[in-house]
Amino acid sequence: MYFPIFALLILSAQETSLADRMCAEGLTHLHAYHMLDELTNKIGGRLSGSPQAARAVTWADTMMRSTGLENVKQIPCMVPHWVRGKQEVAILESRGKRSKLSICALGGSVGTPKGGIDAEIVEVKTLAEASALGERGRGKIVFFNRGFDPTLTSTFRAYGGAVDQRFGGASAAAKSGAVAVLVRSMTLDPDDEPHTGVMEYGAGDHIPAAALGIKSANRLSDAVGADPHAKAHLELSCETLPDEPSANVVGEIVGSEKPDEVIVLGGHLDSWDLGRGAHDDGAGVVQAIEALRLLKSLGLKPKRTIRAIAFMNEENGSRGAKAYAEFVKNGKQKAYAAVESDSGGFMPRAFGVPKEKLDALRKWEDRLQVFGIEHFRAGGGGADIEPLAPLGAALFGLEPENQRYFDYHHSRKDTLDKVNPRELEFGAMAMGMLAWLISEEGLPN
Repeated sequence: MYFPIFALLILSAQETSLADRMCAEGLTHLHAYHMLDELTNKIGGRLSGSPQAARAVTWADTMMRSTGLENVKQIPCMVPHWVRGKQEVAILESRGKRSKLSICALGGSVGTPKGGIDAEIVEVKTLAEASALGERGRGKIVFFNRGFDPTLTSTFRAYGGAVDQRFGGASAAAKSGAVAVLVRSMTLDPDDEPHTGVMEYGAGDHIPAAALGIKSANRLSDAVGADPHAKAHLELSCETLPDEPSANVVGEIVGSEKPDEVIVLGGHLDSWDLGRGAHDDGAGVVQAIEALRLLKSLGLKPKRTIRAIAFMNEENGSRGAKAYAEFVKNGKQKAYAAVESDSGGFMPRAFGVPKEKLDALRKWEDRLQVFGIEHFRAGGGGADIEPLAPLGAALFGLEPENQRYFDYHHSRKDTLDKVNPRELEFGAMAMGMLAWLISEEGLPN
């Protein structure tokens, strides 16, 4: 039977699914990786309040405009400005020998007095143990040495079971009169690279806090176990400066039928200063922008507005998330749904979705499998989109393969070479497809 060539072309186009078209576009050009290269290698680490964070805001604005997104704007917020300083020294002194420990200050820590701190070390495992030291802790450096639970299959669960000592260790130790804290890094990687992260002071004394590389933590534990009078010399020159002005950056594709119902795709633009913020969370930012670029490049016009957001200050204050929630609260648009990517740029494996909608949403799982999504699970969200839940948004979270994430998290190792271009793109495509499904089919009541 004879078919005119134009009829064959029409038939071919009809048989090509949206997922296949998205893969062809995304995996051919790998735009997400090219964007991440610019962000990480031309700007670098982007701690809020820093000149690099300010440059990243400009970069995101320019990138969204060049991608052809609509209504690109900056939503202002004031952010903390903590600086690491040049001095980070810890020397272990035990049985007449001195050796250097690998450390980095925790974000938000005060510095040591001029000349540093010299004190004996007491090792603990929990905040409660530190708070209960009493006179045993007075004048000491408290060493928190509770590692990740290696039996947990999810490294995020392991992180959640250990991170309280980093966040609240200084306040707990100060209750017993400690003069500083050292904390085992939040990682399973047995190297000696320290991992920073935010800590917070309570109402008590503010004492210096630093993280130890895993090899240094093990060596310190051995020394304390063998020598009850082991001590350390600690010097930190970090400090907190006045808040700085900054901004979230947003851009969108305006919905054709329900423009006031907004679906947010987001990641956070800021990162810690030691590395270049490739997985945490440059990956999430470029995936959000790339998801919208893919939809535009395929000529798709969503029914609902789909908006990309580069949030500022997730790492040490969430000021950007709060500012965006206020922007929504004071506007006329509805926060319909929000999808966050803040778990690295590895191969996507799942989406966390609203628990009450899980069964109804399973109909979409097959349409996302080509991008690596194996299933939906109950419970979606992320720090930057959580403030949208009280405003009515259904929260989703992209969940990539997680075994390597905390090898790099908050350390000097979080660089572009740890990101696979195709895996990063698969995450962007999965977000784009999920946003399209939400836009076109809506969410179940």
